Amino acid sequence: MKYVWCLVLALWIGESGAQSRLNFGEAYPQGRTDLPKSKVPFQKPERKPKRNEVCVPERKGEAEYFLRTGWELAEAQKLTASGQSVFDLDLNTKNWYNATVPGTVLTTLVNEGVYPDPYWGLNNLAIPDSLCRTDWWYRLVFECPVEQIGKRCFIVLDGINYRAEIWLNGVKLGRMDGAFVQGKFDATGCMKTTGKNVLAVRILPPSNPGIPQEQNGMDHGNNGGVLCLDGPTFICTEGWDWIPGIRDRNIGLWQDVRLVFTGAVVLEDIRVMTDLPLPDTTRADLYAEIGLVNREAVAKRGKVELSVNDGVVTKDFVLEASAKQRLRFDPTEFAELRWRNPRLWWPNGYGNPCLYEAEVRVWVEDRVSDCRKIRFGVRELEYELTVDAEDREDVRILFNPQKAYAAGKPVIDNLKRRKVGNLYFPSLKTGLDAEGITVLGNDGTEPYLVVRVNGKRIFCKGGNWGMDDAMKRVARERMEPYMRLHREQGFNMIRNWTAESTEEVFYDLCDEYGILVFNDFSMSTEGINLLPADFNLLLENIRQIVVRHRNHPSIALWCPRNEGFAPGYLENGISDIIARLDGTRHYIGNSRTMNTIKSGPWQYTLPVNYFKMAAGFANEVGSPSLPTAESVRKMMAEEDLWPIGDVWYYHDWLMGKWGDSPLIQGYQNGINRQLGESSGVDEFCRKAQLLNYESYRAIFEGWNSKLFGSATGVLLWMSHPAWPSMVWQTYSWDYETPGAYFGAKKACEPLHVQWNPLSRKVEVVNASLREYKNLTAKVCIYDLKGKKLWEERGTVQSASNRMCEVFVLEEKANWPEVYFIRLELRAGKQLLSENFYWETTSRTARDFTVLNRLPVTRLTGRCRVREENGIVKARIIVENPTDKVALAVKLNVRDKDTGKAVLPAYFSDGYFTLLPFEKKEIGLEFTADGKNNRQITAEGYNVRLQELSDL
Repeated sequence: MKYVWCLVLALWIGESGAQSRLNFGEAYPQGRTDLPKSKVPFQKPERKPKRNEVCVPERKGEAEYFLRTGWELAEAQKLTASGQSVFDLDLNTKNWYNATVPGTVLTTLVNEGVYPDPYWGLNNLAIPDSLCRTDWWYRLVFECPVEQIGKRCFIVLDGINYRAEIWLNGVKLGRMDGAFVQGKFDATGCMKTTGKNVLAVRILPPSNPGIPQEQNGMDHGNNGGVLCLDGPTFICTEGWDWIPGIRDRNIGLWQDVRLVFTGAVVLEDIRVMTDLPLPDTTRADLYAEIGLVNREAVAKRGKVELSVNDGVVTKDFVLEASAKQRLRFDPTEFAELRWRNPRLWWPNGYGNPCLYEAEVRVWVEDRVSDCRKIRFGVRELEYELTVDAEDREDVRILFNPQKAYAAGKPVIDNLKRRKVGNLYFPSLKTGLDAEGITVLGNDGTEPYLVVRVNGKRIFCKGGNWGMDDAMKRVARERMEPYMRLHREQGFNMIRNWTAESTEEVFYDLCDEYGILVFNDFSMSTEGINLLPADFNLLLENIRQIVVRHRNHPSIALWCPRNEGFAPGYLENGISDIIARLDGTRHYIGNSRTMNTIKSGPWQYTLPVNYFKMAAGFANEVGSPSLPTAESVRKMMAEEDLWPIGDVWYYHDWLMGKWGDSPLIQGYQNGINRQLGESSGVDEFCRKAQLLNYESYRAIFEGWNSKLFGSATGVLLWMSHPAWPSMVWQTYSWDYETPGAYFGAKKACEPLHVQWNPLSRKVEVVNASLREYKNLTAKVCIYDLKGKKLWEERGTVQSASNRMCEVFVLEEKANWPEVYFIRLELRAGKQLLSENFYWETTSRTARDFTVLNRLPVTRLTGRCRVREENGIVKARIIVENPTDKVALAVKLNVRDKDTGKAVLPAYFSDGYFTLLPFEKKEIGLEFTADGKNNRQITAEGYNVRLQELSDL
C-alpha cells in the first residue's frame, strides 16, 4: 500500500509540475496605458425599463413546452442583501432584468441596455470583467399547462454554464456541472398543477475565469489561460488570438429550458444505427436501442412502438418498480427494418444528405406514456489509417468502427503510439484479422487519414469553427446562413474546435447541409494550455455529448483535444465511452500528427507555396482575411477606420510575433508590395480582396493538385468568425462574402479546372462520384487590355475522385510582365468550370501595381426574378460593353433607399473578371422580405460601385 501511495504521489507531482510550466494567462490586468484606445468614446447604451412579462409556454409536440418568455435575472448578492427569498411569489423584481433565455448573462445585459454592444469598436472594454466572478439567479413564474395536469412533469435544461442549482417552489431539484451536460429533473412532486410555480436557477461561474489580455499594437496576447482548468466550458472566452475576453465567459442558461410531461414509463437515450453491406448500398439494416425507466414504485407493463420509413414495429416490456431496461430492435427480428434502396446521407458534393425520422412511443395501459422523434441518416463511415500491428509496423488498414466496436471495446490504442518524424501511428489492440479491420495496399495516401462514406472516399474540404458566436447567440435563424455559406462554398467538413460549438442546432444544420463534423472535446494545445482540473467532470460531459448527439449522421470524427494527446486516464475514459456508447465513428487520438499533418501555417504566403506544402490531411491551414470596407465600417467609428490603429488590433489585426515570424505584418506587406501602398480604408480593403481570393483559392487548389495522391483533406484555420474579426475567415460575421469566400468556392467546386504555378500544368480535379469523358480544357492568355496572346486546348477523361494533368503552360517571349490566364472546361458547348488568374513573368517579385492603372470600366446588367416559398431567385446577366477588362467584379443586393447591402445573399460567383464585350450569367438567392426597393449593384477592382438592375 505504501508503494501505491508513493506512486500516486509521484504521478500527481509529475502532472502538476508539467502544468506549472504551461500557459496560465495574465497574472494582473493590463495597465491603462497598455489598453487599446479609440478616437471616440464607448457607445452609451439606453437602459430599458423593466417589463412585467408573463410566461407563455411554447408548445412543441404533444407534451413538451419551451420556456422562453417571462424570465428575470439578478445578481445573487443583491438578492441576498435584500433579505428576500427568490421563491417568494410576492418578490419585488422591479430592479431585476428581463432575461433572454436561451442566452448568456451578457446577452441579457446587452439586450436590456445595461452595457453597449461588445462587438462594436472597443465597447467590450466598457463591460466589467466581474460578470464572470458573480453568482446569478434566473427566475421564472409560470403555470402548469392545463392539458397536462395529472402527468409526470420534468424540467429539462439543455445547457447551462458553468454550474447551476435548479429549484422549483423552494425545493432543490438538482445540480448541473459543465457547459455540455443536459439536466432532466423530475418535478412531479413539487409542481403546482393550479396556481403559480417559481422556477429558480442559480448560476455559478467557473472557479478560474482568468484575466483577458486585451490585444493592442504591441502584442496579440495569450491563447487562453487558467479558464482551461475549468474545462468543460468555453475556454476561448478568456481571450484567444481570434476573440477577446468575453466578460461573462458565457455563463447562464445558454440553451433552452423545457417542460416535458409523461406517464410512468419514460424514454431515456435512444440510439439508431444503420448498417450497409458495403460495397452494396442498395440494402440497409436499421437497429434501434431504446432506454426505458419506470418512474413509479409499482411494476409496469406495456409496449414500445417504433415507426420509421412507413413501417411500424412493436415490442412488449415488463418493468419492475423504479427499474430501467433497454430494448433492442433488430432486423433479424423485424423484417420491416431491412430496407431496399434506401436514400443515403452523403456529404456535400457527393450526393444529397437525405434524412429519415423515427418516432418512438411508449404505451402503458393503452395510453402514450412518452414519445420522442429522432432524425438520422442512412450512412456508414470507414477510415483508411496507418497503424502498427502486434508483429508489423506501418500497416495500411480500412477501419470500420461499426463492425470493429461490436463488442463495445476500444480497438485503436492511441497510448501505444510510435513517432516517425513529425507523425504518430497508433497501434491495434486486436489482430489484423479482426472484424472491421481490412489490410490495404499502399497507394500514396499513406500514412494519412482518409474518410470514407458509404464505401466512397471523401476529399474533406472545409474549415474550423473556433466558436459559433462569441456570446453563444445560436438560434437557428442566426446560424443557418453560416452553414449555407459553407455548403455554397463546396465545403463538406467543419471542425468543432474544442467543442465550443456543441449544441443541437449546429449538428442539425450540418446534417441538413451535408457537412461532416470533426469534433474535438474541451481541451486545447498539449504543452501550452492547461489540462482540466477535474478529469471526471470532463468525462461526464464527453459522455453526454456522445450520447446526446450520436444519432447525427454528420459527425465523422471524435477527437480528445486541439493539438495534442489526452493524458492516460482521460484517453482510456474517452476511448471507452466512444467504443461502448457510440461504436460507429473513429476516435482520432490527436487533431494533428496522428495520421494527419502538423498545424499551420497561419500566416500569409505566396500561392505557389501551398502547392509545395500540400500533403496529407491538414486540419489547420490559413491566411489572414480582411473583410470588405463596408463590413469594417460596421465594426467601428469612422474616426478609427484609418490609419490602422488600436480598434483594428482589438478586432484581431494581430500584431507581434507568431512563433518566429509575424502574422499580420506579412499579410499587410503582401498587399502593399504586390498592389502598392493605400491611402485609405476603401483602397486597402479593395486590394486585400485580391490577395484573399488568390490565397484561399490556392490553399484548396494546392491540396487539389494531389487529390488522393499524397493529399486527403484540408481544413482552413478558420472558415467562420465568432465576432467582427479581421483575421481568419471566408465570410464576415455579418454574412458578407469577401474575396476569401469566392476564392475558396472556386477551388472547391466538385469538377474544377485549375492552374498549378509550381508545375505550370493545367489540371482538372474531379472531387465527386461522377466520371466525365471527352471534356475539353482550354487555356487562353490575355494582356491587360484583354487582347488574346495564346490559346491551347486538350481533351480530358476525368475519373471520379481523381486529378488529371492536361498540359504544361510554358511562358512565351511575347507575354508581358503581368498577364491574365483564363481556363475553361467544357462538355461540348456546356461550360462546366472556369478560372481566372493574374500572373507575372518575374521570378523575383509579384508586382501587380500595374493593375492599379487599369482604366475604370462600367458594366450593364439585367435580371429575371421569381419568388418561390419565400425565397427570391434571380438570374442576372452581367455584361461588359467596353473594350476594357473589368477585374474582380462583385455583386450585392442593396436597399435602394439606404444603399446598404442586404445580407445574407447567395451569389453563384463573385470577384469574377469580364473581358472586353463579355457577359456572364450569375445565380442569386435571398430571403424575401416583402420590400420592393431591392437592386443589384456591381463593383470591382476597376469598377466603381454602380447599379446594375432592379429586383
